[in-house]
Amino acid sequence: MICGHGGARAAVALVLLAAAGSARAQLEPPDASNPMPRVALLSSVPDDPLAGRIEAELRAVGVDVSRAVLSSPTGVEEQVRAALRSGARAVVVADGHRTDVWIPQTGSDRVGLRQDLEVDDTSGMQAVLALRTVEFLRISLGLVSGPPVVPLPAPPIARATMPAAPAPERWMAVDVSSGVLASVGGLEAMAVAGISLRSQLAGFVGAELCAYAPLSDSELSEGAGQTRTSIWLAGGGMVLASQADRRVSFDVALGALAIFVRSTGTAKAPQTGTTDEETGVAMYARAAARFRLARRLALRIDFLGGAALQRPVISFMSTTTATADRDLATWGTAFAAGLGGAELRF
Repeated sequence: MICGHGGARAAVALVLLAAAGSARAQLEPPDASNPMPRVALLSSVPDDPLAGRIEAELRAVGVDVSRAVLSSPTGVEEQVRAALRSGARAVVVADGHRTDVWIPQTGSDRVGLRQDLEVDDTSGMQAVLALRTVEFLRISLGLVSGPPVVPLPAPPIARATMPAAPAPERWMAVDVSSGVLASVGGLEAMAVAGISLRSQLAGFVGAELCAYAPLSDSELSEGAGQTRTSIWLAGGGMVLASQADRRVSFDVALGALAIFVRSTGTAKAPQTGTTDEETGVAMYARAAARFRLARRLALRIDFLGGAALQRPVISFMSTTTATADRDLATWGTAFAAGLGGAELRF
């Protein structure tokens, strides 16, 4: 499609195409007493194909054409005015797929009429643009009879702009998991279930809250009885997470956990079983791998490890003065857990 900064002229181009053949036939040879005007033709490169077509069309109708190459893109107006001062009746600037026609006021080098015509690079309409430019010059310079040329007001130019990239949304994720928790200190490994809530703070940095509850107890036997112990963990820390939109991603965390230990003992007479509860504090580190199944759903494998700063102690207590209390085990000297589960990201 042909477009011009001087107005919407596609219909004019079609009319000119239809009349191109007859227009040449109607033009009489130039009279020696009334020589044809000179037109200066400027192009960005010497072998510009559009400029070559315009020159051929102008010479075919007897117009004197002087070719030149633009010295610089920023000095076009000055070069045009120099050509007008040298006696050119019009100046055409051709640039591959567009032409800029400059026509001065009568008896002056001041520009009285300027027309900008353009076609798309890939449209193959350069021949039409050359013919249209020549016909515009012939009418404007009075070489053929035609309606007076009135510059049309420039229409608004629609420009395609790329939409601004939306700001990345803050992510929040919750996951549930289950696995095995083990500790140095004498207690057996136990099954646990966990739930975690993580949220982005800035960039790759986030925060998390997590809690782990026992699915099984650890049993300890002592000649006169036995104990059943369960462990609860809860706490939180800071998270470093890679981009979650990848198929496989990773995150690590560092924080603190509160430890809650509950032991229930059974004993033979004359001893009696009691229930005891203790608390402690531990530091933990966690690493996880994520495998994304869908935009918001992923599978997770978590590895948790740490050590207690305040370790709960499981003791065996006698009801007689002859038997002293004995420490059966401690929990949290060092502990580790492996868990797997699913994550939902918001």
